[in-house]
Amino acid sequence: MIDKIYVFDDVIDLDYQNKIKSVLTEEGIHNNKYFPWFLIGDITATDSGNQKRRAFTHQYVDYDVGIMSDFHDLFVDLIKASCSKINVEEVDVYQGRSFLQLASNIKKEDVDSPHVDMPHQHFVVLYYVCDSDGDTIIYDKKCETFKEFENMINSNTKTLNIQKKITPKQGRVVLFNGLLYHTAEQPNKDIRCIVNYDLVDLSVDSHI
Repeated sequence: MIDKIYVFDDVIDLDYQNKIKSVLTEEGIHNNKYFPWFLIGDITATDSGNQKRRAFTHQYVDYDVGIMSDFHDLFVDLIKASCSKINVEEVDVYQGRSFLQLASNIKKEDVDSPHVDMPHQHFVVLYYVCDSDGDTIIYDKKCETFKEFENMINSNTKTLNIQKKITPKQGRVVLFNGLLYHTAEQPNKDIRCIVNYDLVDLSVDSHI
């Protein structure tokens, strides 16, 4: 399991980057379909608890259900190219999603609550569809137990130390241990659009 935080630019060529950007943010067509976004009332719980973070999401894969979207195949080569950068050849996809957040007037320091996507050993492939503000923040603490996962809504950023901040840039991909608490700042200038896949390296033990 990877323990470093990897940041790579341009793991896929510009034409492929622009194809993804066009489909997700500019009404481009894939498989003869326009890409649908689905509104969620609050993208994640917050420390302050007094302001909703409305956003849009699209689920490509769920481990229990399987492939849920015809748009999943748009990202297969992206996943392969990203994993090859850390010499991971065979993976199991636990879930794949995209999120789109609109620019807001929420203060940057008022970040979403730190979280992990699931309490099983996994790594994250996080791809930035376009340039934006709204940095990704990865902390130095891991979620170690299922109980901790269940209670993570109460996590407090004051008890965590920032290990790395990454600014969204088109074509940039971040790979990191999915048990590390992470979050994001709110975008203030432009939309923030990401592709997020949770993967298990089949060459290693996939449980805590």
